Amino acid sequence: MDRRNFLKGTTLMAGAMCLDLPLFSQAVKEMGDAKLKVGVLSDIHLKTYGKNPQRTAVQFEKALNYFKTRGVDAVLVAGDLADDGTKEQLRMMADIWYRVFPDDKAPDGHHVEKLFVYGNHDVEAYKYGYMKKRPDLEAVKADSIHHDRAAIWEECFHEKWEPIYTKEVKGYKFIGAHFVNNKNMPGLEEYLRKEKLPSGKPFFYFQHCHPKGTCSAPWTWGQDDGTVTGILSNYPNCIAFSGHSHTPLVDERTIWQGDFVSVGTASLHYLIPFGGRENSKPFGSKAKIPSQMPEMPRDAHNAQLMTIYKDYITLERLDMPSGQPLGKDWVIPLDSLKAKSSGKDALKPLSFEARAAKSVAPQFEAGAAVTLSEGRGEDRYKVEQDQITVHFPTVKGDGDKKPHAFDYEVQLEIHDVDTGKAVLTKRVYSPGYFKTASADVDETVCLFGVSEIPTGQEYRFAVRPCECFGKKGEPIYSEWQAPRAAADEAGSTSQPS
Repeated sequence: MDRRNFLKGTTLMAGAMCLDLPLFSQAVKEMGDAKLKVGVLSDIHLKTYGKNPQRTAVQFEKALNYFKTRGVDAVLVAGDLADDGTKEQLRMMADIWYRVFPDDKAPDGHHVEKLFVYGNHDVEAYKYGYMKKRPDLEAVKADSIHHDRAAIWEECFHEKWEPIYTKEVKGYKFIGAHFVNNKNMPGLEEYLRKEKLPSGKPFFYFQHCHPKGTCSAPWTWGQDDGTVTGILSNYPNCIAFSGHSHTPLVDERTIWQGDFVSVGTASLHYLIPFGGRENSKPFGSKAKIPSQMPEMPRDAHNAQLMTIYKDYITLERLDMPSGQPLGKDWVIPLDSLKAKSSGKDALKPLSFEARAAKSVAPQFEAGAAVTLSEGRGEDRYKVEQDQITVHFPTVKGDGDKKPHAFDYEVQLEIHDVDTGKAVLTKRVYSPGYFKTASADVDETVCLFGVSEIPTGQEYRFAVRPCECFGKKGEPIYSEWQAPRAAADEAGSTSQPS
């Protein structure tokens, strides 16, 4: 029996759990034609004001053109369409859409469905603090979508606006819920109860905020209060899409499976990595956590392409506008959507636990080394001081067995009698970790203040590459450094002012 026939004769669940997923994903694409293709975006934040506002329109149009080349049947955008929440910006979105898909049609004439919902920026941005810097604030308020979100929607997209709506695309139901608040979705439970939902095939739900405790949880900001999670947990065949947090798609935790499937949609505008790293911070936090490094640039753009086949769904994670893959396709076996999970034996294949068990720690190449350099610099809060830069090669990987590192653990060790004792641990991202591996930098660095180095003892640095579920590769080390004298600390500080 050849591989093709073997795959045809086995259940998709067995394939997904037992075969190498990239090979599996490639092989199953030979099993039949795609039933449906959907481009997936979020947080496009179209701008008409500020520095280089046209870039957002260019990004959106390039993404739509990419989807057009892939032959999509629909495009889903999970909120934050208009950055300042103005009618002008929503009209801009509509103009771009109809330029790429005139009369909602692809070049071959097939219909391409709009699956859009409002996000918080669309209906609330007029009252956000950053808007106070605009000299035309009163005019912006007068032009805000929130005055009549239904009328402007109908004017722009030539369709009736409803708080929650259903569209059917090639036999599959999509339910969109427009942003009301960041806690819950009023009326959703009653709406789903009345809607004739399929039981033998998936349906798709999308809103702006993440359902609490699902994708990227519990760490990410932008989750609702959990009410929606409770409602959707009654529908194991539901696949939910949400945005808001801008969490990069390279993070395997951006998809979650429990009693339903929840998928984070990142952002086409810019990405927000998790805090806790020397070159990041929790989004929105005003805490002055000591850090020797500024926040890393977040200028990257993510999208997804969902393809539905007979027995499974694939989600391609894409860098935009290149269309290059950010990692292996996520494969959702449709068999896994047939019942709620119950007990350890029924662990869903895309649950965090199942994938963590199968994940592989990234590893440095043989001969990789840690080097050090010293100089005068500034910490994140512009406090000038002496600093040590720890240099090490970026682990770009080469597929599943050699994964691209998610981040790095960098430890300062002191020589204490016959042991190397870790006295300070930092985590750091490579500057391009959220891009394709080939686009990442060749060298990653982590900074330490000289004042952070204990005096009177030899010291060195250990570096371990990590994957997002917590597994760590083997460490590489710097050479042991001679003890520093107490005088080295004079005039240096690592604390924020």
